[in-house]
Amino acid sequence: MTPGYAAFAVEVTDPQPGCSVLVIGTDTAADAFAVRVGPAGVIRTSRTLADATGTSDLVCAFGVPDFRVGGASQLTGVAELLAPAGQLWVFDSPAHGESAGPLSMQISTTLSQAGLAIVDILEGRCVIGVCAMVKG
Repeated sequence: MTPGYAAFAVEVTDPQPGCSVLVIGTDTAADAFAVRVGPAGVIRTSRTLADATGTSDLVCAFGVPDFRVGGASQLTGVAELLAPAGQLWVFDSPAHGESAGPLSMQISTTLSQAGLAIVDILEGRCVIGVCAMVKG
């Protein structure tokens, strides 16, 4: 993950001071989020979705294969990671030579099949971000 990738994620998620953030897939972005949420915020990391625990105001997954392949069954329990009104952002990059559209649609479809509502889809330089929340 490049510093620009983390900066894009922090910019689009706009974490507020004092909020809790769970970063899945990389430890690199944790520092960028920590600066934004400040000393009252909580930053937790997990290398994989399967190892992620607790609830957070903001969950950010970086290049986690479970959101691309494997379908909704791989996402069992993902909604429990979100605090009430919490957001899940999935960040990923298309393979070299591929466009972002098919990847963002695959991630969106998987999240929808897992019972989440798609809130936003953003594209930056070589990275996409898909935002989802618990329906209802």
